[in-house]
Amino acid sequence: MTPAELQANVKAYLSDLQKLHEEQLPKIIGVEAVNHYTDSFVNEGFEDKEIKKWPDVKRRNPESEWYGFSYRSNSAKPDAVETQHAASKKKGFTNFSPEATKNKVLTGSTSELKNSIHFTVKSDRVTVGTDKPYAAVHQFGMSAKVFGKAAFTMKARPFIGNSQVLNEAIINKVQREITKLKEKHNIK
Repeated sequence: MTPAELQANVKAYLSDLQKLHEEQLPKIIGVEAVNHYTDSFVNEGFEDKEIKKWPDVKRRNPESEWYGFSYRSNSAKPDAVETQHAASKKKGFTNFSPEATKNKVLTGSTSELKNSIHFTVKSDRVTVGTDKPYAAVHQFGMSAKVFGKAAFTMKARPFIGNSQVLNEAIINKVQREITKLKEKHNIK
């Protein structure tokens, strides 16, 4: 390779590297982060160095008055509830759903919170979050009120945050992209 060819390769490599930095990396980072954070809902816990499981929910506990409760259930009729879960009927609930007793924590019939996680790219950063107003209640464990009942403190179930596993995944992905560019431009 002549010095002129080497100079042209290095110039093209630096141009592609800048494009990678400005255009592709923010999207790569955003997608990796969204995938990592939505995995929290599959894992029923947040993964930093390891998965920290979330506290269980009352709708999966047969001893709880909330057992089988589903906000959107229309499958239960008052007379059917008696046979499905007598305690729910005594409390006046008619939203019993057998599926709700099996649904993952923070994952109802819609997966609305999980599906709301998104990223935005600004000139100097990638921001990942959700626009759901109740997200902070679950993330941090805050005061909540359901159906006008007395306020209670929701147990924290973090699904977004700093994660060593995510950071390593991003670093590995970036290194692979840089390696591809080096190979493309014959840079060693």
